[in-house]
Amino acid sequence: MTSTNVNTMYKLSFVLLVVSLVGVSSSLRAQGEWETLFDGSNMDKWRGKTDPAFPAHAWKYKDGVLFLYGKGGDIITKEVYSDFELVFEFNLTEKANSGIKYFVGELVNEETGTTMINGPEYQIIDDFNHPEIKKDPNGLSSTASGYLLYAPKNKTLHPHGEWNSGKIVAKGKKVEHWLNGVKVVSYKRGSKDFLKRKAQTKFKNDRNYGELKSGHILLTDHGDQVYFRNIRIRRW
Repeated sequence: MTSTNVNTMYKLSFVLLVVSLVGVSSSLRAQGEWETLFDGSNMDKWRGKTDPAFPAHAWKYKDGVLFLYGKGGDIITKEVYSDFELVFEFNLTEKANSGIKYFVGELVNEETGTTMINGPEYQIIDDFNHPEIKKDPNGLSSTASGYLLYAPKNKTLHPHGEWNSGKIVAKGKKVEHWLNGVKVVSYKRGSKDFLKRKAQTKFKNDRNYGELKSGHILLTDHGDQVYFRNIRIRRW
């Protein structure tokens, strides 16, 4: 083999190595990249919970803010997510009730046989003024709780009319809820503790509640106005 051929082979090997490394790097970047679910410009990543169309007659966005204006029903992401970090900002109106659900999918009630679309919930509610919450503003139904399952600890909720930041982190079976930069809930889906708590709630007969491998993100329609902005997600 001539020296020219050897040099050519070395150059080709080097090029292939660089291409391979670039491909790996791009894949890693893509896995950790932030995906915008709502930035104020459109709702292309969302649909109705039971309808492929987006209920634009009631879910409105203006000046970079998403809000409910009328009866539109719950909305879900078109895609499903497994390991993820979801960040968002919300601003409550007085006495308002809402929430963000995750690992949302079709579940079956083992007692009745009926099906539903549901998943665990990061509760969002006016802790200070809602009649069912204000007496227990850090309870199982308060803001940032794992609704009916895990009460938040060490939280600070800004009152209605002010913006709050929320975060949900899911990796494997572990889930964390964050509020205004502080981790307030941590639990393991499907654990003995989780199942014991679930058995004491209205979800007790819902097979695989909170245990799906992947699911949609859902914004609830409880008939109240809560404002959302800067909703982003990244996969782990």
